[in-house]
Amino acid sequence: MLTFIGLGVIILAWMFQFVKIAFGNKNIQPTFVGIYVVGVLLLVVDGFMSGLNEIASFNLASLVVALLTFMLILKKETKV
Repeated sequence: MLTFIGLGVIILAWMFQFVKIAFGNKNIQPTFVGIYVVGVLLLVVDGFMSGLNEIASFNLASLVVALLTFMLILKKETKV
């Protein structure tokens, strides 16, 4: 069940980013990355709970990269 919720959250994140781009903002939105992180976190938790350690590990790697991206975006925005 967490997989479906996590994927739904990721879809919402992409829809948010798509709308921003469609209306002219070409930057990656911190809100998009934050929502995406929550969705991937749910996939990681579900993967480990289900014993799918390899898939959960790859999702965890994706989560780490997304978190690093999120921190860089926030750091960039606070300097402006």
